[in-house]
Amino acid sequence: MRSRLAAVAAVLCALTVLVAPPAHAADAVSIRSVDATAFPAVKVNVLFAGERPNLADVSVRENGRIVPDIEVVPLSESQTPVGIVLVVDTSGSMKAAGKLDRAKAAASQFVASKQPNDQLAVVSFDNEARVAVNFTNDAAPLDAAVAGLEAKGETALWDGVRVASGLFAERPDLLPYLVVLSDGADTVSRTPFDAALGAVKAAGASAYTIALTGGGESDAAALGRLAADTGGTALQTTDSRQLAGLYQQVQRVLQNQYEVAWTSGVTGASELEVTVKVGAALATARVPVQAAGVGAAVQPRVVPSDAAPGVLGSGSGLVVVLVLVALAAGLFAYLIAGYVRRDRHNLAIVQAYGQRGGAAAGGGGGAPAEGSERSLVPEVMRRAVEATARAAGGMSVLDQLEGKLEQADVKLKAQEFVIFYGAGVALPTLLALVAGGPLIALAALLILALLPIAVLNQLASRRQKSFTDQLPDALQLLASSLRAGYSLAQGLEAVAAEIDDPMGRELRRVVLESRLGRDLEVALDDTAKRMQSPDFDWVVIAIRIQREVGGNLAELLSSVAETMVSRERLRREVSALTAEGRLSAIIVGALPVVVGAALYVLNPGYLVPLFASTIGKAMILGGVVFTVVGFAWMRKVITIDV
Repeated sequence: MRSRLAAVAAVLCALTVLVAPPAHAADAVSIRSVDATAFPAVKVNVLFAGERPNLADVSVRENGRIVPDIEVVPLSESQTPVGIVLVVDTSGSMKAAGKLDRAKAAASQFVASKQPNDQLAVVSFDNEARVAVNFTNDAAPLDAAVAGLEAKGETALWDGVRVASGLFAERPDLLPYLVVLSDGADTVSRTPFDAALGAVKAAGASAYTIALTGGGESDAAALGRLAADTGGTALQTTDSRQLAGLYQQVQRVLQNQYEVAWTSGVTGASELEVTVKVGAALATARVPVQAAGVGAAVQPRVVPSDAAPGVLGSGSGLVVVLVLVALAAGLFAYLIAGYVRRDRHNLAIVQAYGQRGGAAAGGGGGAPAEGSERSLVPEVMRRAVEATARAAGGMSVLDQLEGKLEQADVKLKAQEFVIFYGAGVALPTLLALVAGGPLIALAALLILALLPIAVLNQLASRRQKSFTDQLPDALQLLASSLRAGYSLAQGLEAVAAEIDDPMGRELRRVVLESRLGRDLEVALDDTAKRMQSPDFDWVVIAIRIQREVGGNLAELLSSVAETMVSRERLRREVSALTAEGRLSAIIVGALPVVVGAALYVLNPGYLVPLFASTIGKAMILGGVVFTVVGFAWMRKVITIDV
């Protein structure tokens, strides 16, 4: 029965992965900027990638509430200036087949079709990047700059993208866009791709790229990534005669923007969440009250609703998912109940032997058979884990894990722990991969892989410390029992009945093992190894010496107890003296993480170069390594064995 339930659980988990909503492709609407600096007056600039919408279909929600009165106008009729930088490849390869002449003609047509509030600039790149003309809405200097472009030299593509992004630093009032044309891969740039991408993101710009392919040198993949990571569109063609049409296509998208304005009714909120919906497509962005955000700063979260996400799109599919989730929760509860029942069953076995005393060792009736203990997982799965570990030479690992589980008083077999651990790591990681992508899945994998081990070690360490703290009192009780005329076995039984767990539980186990015929010293020695207690190991050694050479065991145990009390007092004094060092290690270790998180929350764009450039990533890696080394060094300095 239990094996069938486990199989059902596996099927449920697999179905849960299968019905996860898929990632969506291009979005029909996106929010480019939110301006709440004059709050409660709010302005949002929205870009539609599809056909021109019916403005009557536009609706807005702020912090979840519908805005009743909004004003929607084309961006060209508003006061918001749009900044567009034409980044043109003028390397020597553009001479071939008249590519540069056609690119200049397409750029001139782009200038002629610009909107009244468009501010255009032209940046060219060959051996180096240069600004042909800065932002202006005057067509004359723009046409002159385009006409003066000449093809020569190599391709400094990423230098050109970086220089073009830098123009927006002097014009923060512009809504920023780049239109990048190149026919070849980068060859001489001093700026790596990651740094160029970071510069575009820091400017809050979207890049629309056009790749002229067919010559064998074009890096269309990199241009596509630049567009995808900045919210733009990547286009490519093998025929330079199509450049005019591609430039017009980009211009139609950029001119399909609208300004939505209203007076906010939100009060008492520090952040404004704006949702703009047009037909079946919607986009959401957030910005602090009394602030403005452009591009990535508004943290857009676009959710098109025109396509149903798989099985969840229908009512029957949602019911199926809910039923599967309920069955999975019920199965989990059943397994937990089985865990509790098995624990009580084991205690019943122990109590039966304890009541029968030594007679139980003879195999008399009443003691449950070993096979009656039920496992939480099917026997075939446990045997599979054992066979795999044996084939890999890892049975010693299972033995160590078994000892750690006993030390932590976790009532699971090593094979069961491995199965639950593997399922608990693999299934949520798959769900995180489907729902959140590779980075979320990697973070989930690291947390789920390390957390159970850390918890198990913490439980074992806490129980071991409690055992050590109880040891002096237990020895004093045992010495008093011996002075009263009890034998060692009777004294251990009396102490086990009086003292709390974990010491009481371990001593009861020693007494029961001795009643079943095991040597008392061997049982005590196993307890010392299981609890990894050097203090209890000394006690076992003292008992062995006393049994071999004779002497007053009660006095010997009292002396050992006094020694342990003195050592514990000294250990606590050392702990008090090193408390400042431990606190310093914690502060030094946490400071980079806390400061980095604060900077990311307060000014996300400030840290973009650190994550976008190669040298920034190297600095992050070096900082992590040095922080870990410094923390470990300080921990080593303040750790004093007593």
